[in-house]
Amino acid sequence: MTDQQSRRAFLIHSARLAGAATILGFAQPVSVLAQGLPRPEDLTDTADGFARGSGAGVSVEAGALRGATRGASFTSRVLASASGFTHVGVHWDAEIPVGAGVRLEVRFGPNAASWSDWQPVQIERQPGETPQGDTFGALVFAGDGRVVQYRATFDASGRAMARLRRVTATAIKGPPGGGGSTLLPTTSISDAASGRSLALTSREQWSADESLRFKGGVETWPEMFVPAKKLVVHHTATRNSYRSAADAVADVQSIYRYHAITQGWGDIGYNALIDKFGNIYEGRHGRGGDPGDSLSPRELLSAGVVAGHDLHHNYGSAGVALLGDATTKDWPMKTASGPMWDAFARYSVFEAGRSNVRPDVASDFLRSDGVWTAAMNDVSGHSETNNTTCPGMPVLNLLPTLRAAVNSGLSDTSRTGVTLSSTPPGNSASNPSTSLGAADGSIVVSWAAQQPDKGWTVTGYESCLEGWQFVNTNDIAYLSGYDMVKQPRPTWISIEGTSQTFTPTQAGHYTVHVRVLVTNGVTTRRAAFEGNLTYLIQ
Repeated sequence: MTDQQSRRAFLIHSARLAGAATILGFAQPVSVLAQGLPRPEDLTDTADGFARGSGAGVSVEAGALRGATRGASFTSRVLASASGFTHVGVHWDAEIPVGAGVRLEVRFGPNAASWSDWQPVQIERQPGETPQGDTFGALVFAGDGRVVQYRATFDASGRAMARLRRVTATAIKGPPGGGGSTLLPTTSISDAASGRSLALTSREQWSADESLRFKGGVETWPEMFVPAKKLVVHHTATRNSYRSAADAVADVQSIYRYHAITQGWGDIGYNALIDKFGNIYEGRHGRGGDPGDSLSPRELLSAGVVAGHDLHHNYGSAGVALLGDATTKDWPMKTASGPMWDAFARYSVFEAGRSNVRPDVASDFLRSDGVWTAAMNDVSGHSETNNTTCPGMPVLNLLPTLRAAVNSGLSDTSRTGVTLSSTPPGNSASNPSTSLGAADGSIVVSWAAQQPDKGWTVTGYESCLEGWQFVNTNDIAYLSGYDMVKQPRPTWISIEGTSQTFTPTQAGHYTVHVRVLVTNGVTTRRAAFEGNLTYLIQ
């Protein structure tokens, strides 16, 4: 077989199998997980409810609760749940002028005579980040709750004051937790192109209720696929005190229900989650497994599936969430050690490896709304792209160590990158020539492989011209670089030279991906890192 035939066979094999999940030793869901849980219950205050609360320096005007003075405080009436709850998520619709603000706290109990301490509500999603549109606080664990109250404190700079039009406490009853094992059954998945595998707890194994993804028989959030260029790290801002795998699963299930139903996504917003015991949970549903899907059995942890974790950055990134609150003293992962860290590193190596993400660089990122984020780290924290405390300073401080761990973990192939250049230039937030008209002519991209690691030789290149057009939060139109089936995969072609020309004819987001093929005399595979350039065609 010639070198060209060898490369072609490798590419065909990779195109057929890249990202496919091999299911090994499929385990049954753990017995502690309950089915048939009640739907989340919204306990809502508007004008009538506001009038039944109490406070100082507040008033109800035109149906809204307004802070009349700086530091004004309001405590709601007692909100009672019909079926009880284990978790509560507070979210609100507000008018907040520049310089004003409102802080919410929540408490709960089995009855109105036995309350927990007041707990601050950490903001998880800002208005516009979810289909529902509210400001959403992170879930708070309530144990065996029956009643809940919230407290609002109004802040102001000058005379501008916030107005609350509606406050909702969503009561969620998760499966029972308890003591027992800290480990869950796992499924091993493998990525054919990189040859790497990862053990995780699948959606079946943590008992995700797939019916929550549908409304009236229609999938609320159909899967879309964009190759991941970035890995974004989060924390869930939930409790750190979970004692067992059963407790952790109860939190994951409650987050799923909060995201899928209350926030309106139809699924969990993360691609993967990791608990302090080292369990890795499959997040967002991927290819196959639903009526009309041709892939059977379904693919686990699908590569490139778009999740809902980072506003405007979901298309082209993978989001991993650490279970718990990294802003509090009892955060379990303070150093780069222990089961959570080990699982975090394993997942990151697998995701970066199959997506050919280089962990130690930054590049400009074209957001789904057509705005550029300048110099975004390829492995970044949520707060680097949006105004949030997520994932917390202890996690942000460990990201340089994570980047080094990922780089080390990819040493089973040559850690060779690709240097790209083009006319006109791409990937520049400050250069207006990255925003081109469809009639502006051809784009020529040239590249060169960086020095391969010792023992490896460059044998060729492959490329993918990823092109898509943003329709809305729940839809994109694929333009180029995909196999154009219902749940498409990127298509890679063998390139004999070191340049490529393309002429866009439709408006959209275009990324030229280039990967290096290397051999060590025995094995031919992709090198660890790709090069890519992105263009906004208007």
